[in-house]
Amino acid sequence: MTSPQLVTLKDGEGGSATIAPGLGGWLLRYSREFVAHGRVEALHFDPAVIERYPREMYAGSPVLFPLASFNHVPGRDHHYEWQGRTYEMLQHGFARRHPWTVLDQTDASVTIELTDSEATLAQFPFEFSLQLTYRLAGGRLFWQQKVINRSPDPLPFTTGFHPYFAVPLAPRGLRSECFVEIPDCRRLTMHGRGDQFTVKPFPSQNWSVAEDVSMTLFLSDLKRRELVLVDPISELEVALDWRDAPAFRFVAIWSKSTEAPFYCLEPWTAVSNPFTRVKDRELIVLEPGKDFEAAFRMELRETP
Repeated sequence: MTSPQLVTLKDGEGGSATIAPGLGGWLLRYSREFVAHGRVEALHFDPAVIERYPREMYAGSPVLFPLASFNHVPGRDHHYEWQGRTYEMLQHGFARRHPWTVLDQTDASVTIELTDSEATLAQFPFEFSLQLTYRLAGGRLFWQQKVINRSPDPLPFTTGFHPYFAVPLAPRGLRSECFVEIPDCRRLTMHGRGDQFTVKPFPSQNWSVAEDVSMTLFLSDLKRRELVLVDPISELEVALDWRDAPAFRFVAIWSKSTEAPFYCLEPWTAVSNPFTRVKDRELIVLEPGKDFEAAFRMELRETP
C-alpha cells in the first residue's frame, strides 16, 4: 500500500492527532506531551496494521457507519432487509473502507466528509453526507459527527466509534493492572446471533482489563456517559466522554485477547442485528433533509 495522506493536528499545548482521510477517515493517533512522562500515545498505533488496511484495522479509532455492529437475516450473515429488499453489508459498515474528502483544515482542526457513491449505493440505497470535525484544544481531542439525509426517502442507520486504546498507556505500566471505571448501567447478554438480548443491572465498578472480553461486553444506559481507562502504575488515564451524544446509548467493550496491546471502548447507537430486531427501535431513521449530530471528547491525562 502506498503511504496515505495524513492530516496532523497540533494545539500548541502538547496535544497532537493524526487522521488519514483516504483510509476511511481513520483517526490514527492521539497523543499528549507531559513533563513527567514525555509524549504519550492514547491509541494503539502499529505501522504494520496500517500497511494491511483495509484487511485489518486493529489500531487508532475507525468510524462505524451505517452499521455499528453487524446484521443478518435468516440464512444470510452480513445482510439486512429494508423496504422488502435485502442488501449485503460487512460488519461495522462501509465508512471505514472508503476514502473521505477534506472540507476544511486549520492547525488544530479538520473537517472531513464521506458521501454516497456508486459503491455505497449498491449496499445502502441512500444519498447522504457523513461529516466529522476533529479539534484539539488544551491537549484534549474533541470531535463532532453530523449525518445529513440527502435522499428523498427516510434514511435508516446505526453508527459508532471503535477506539483501540493502548494498554498499558506507558512502557512502565502493566496491562494486567489497568482497569476501566464503569458507572451504574445495564449489561446486555446476546443470544444467538443477536436475535435477542437480555438485560440485567450492572453496578458501578472498576472493571479489570485482565478480564477476557473477546466475546464482547455490552453495556447500555450508563448513568454517566463516560468511561475512564486507568493505568495506575504509569499514573495515566484516558477518558472517553459522550455526554453530548445522547443517541449513543450503548457501549461495546472488546479486546482480541487478554494479551493484546489494545483495549476497545466503543460507543454505539445500537447493538448487533438492529435491522432484524426492528421492534427494539434501535435504528435511527432520519427524514429527508434532516440531520443527526453528536459530540465526543477524549482526554489523556495524569491520574489525580
